[in-house]
Amino acid sequence: MELPKGRIPATRKNPRILTLFGQSKVGKTSTLALLEDCLIVDTEKGSELVDAMRTTVNNLKDLSELYKELIRAKKEDEFTYKYIAIDTIDNLVGWIERSVCKREQVNDLIDIPYGAGYNEVRNTTLLWIKRMLNVTPHVIIIGHRKKTITDTESTTVSVSSLELSGKLKNQIMADSDACGYVFRTSPPKLEEGETAQETAFRSEIMVSFVANDELEAGARQEHLKGKIIPFKWDNIYIE
Repeated sequence: MELPKGRIPATRKNPRILTLFGQSKVGKTSTLALLEDCLIVDTEKGSELVDAMRTTVNNLKDLSELYKELIRAKKEDEFTYKYIAIDTIDNLVGWIERSVCKREQVNDLIDIPYGAGYNEVRNTTLLWIKRMLNVTPHVIIIGHRKKTITDTESTTVSVSSLELSGKLKNQIMADSDACGYVFRTSPPKLEEGETAQETAFRSEIMVSFVANDELEAGARQEHLKGKIIPFKWDNIYIE
């Protein structure tokens, strides 16, 4: 191995793992459907309402069958997906949790001694993400938002983050090149003859990569780091 004698130029600009979270029905799946060459692995049948390159999986067995087909397609040079999106990660984790509980014959992971159940769920979830990275250059993880109230001696802070358990959430966010919070701007004023619902659709969907005390987000990429930008794919994947 030869030691470097100077700075080595960056070899990529786009996130390999992109994690996006936000409120339910904010528009994550609808925007995801606009990304070219992206296979949506739909775990909650949300993409059925939009035109999208999608496949529905209802359990771990379906997901295993899909993975086998992806491997086959790649070996036979039939693979065309530049992106694979897991929509949503919440359901995948739920399936894994139920599988572990069923095998151990318990009602809850907490009933498995020494935290072994939580550890297995974490490792299995991360393994599925790694498997998807084996067959595509980019993985997109879609999740819901969790709000946590943190009280200190002087203030109360509401923190928005990915709705997963602590260690699993932290590991996914650490492995991600970029973690963004998806939201909509405040609706504009009502126009004459317009309903409140119609007005809401005129609000803009945004994604924040700002990391602070109230938001667990961030990015390694310079074009995303500390930015709040319109949620458009050419703002995120720039090459």
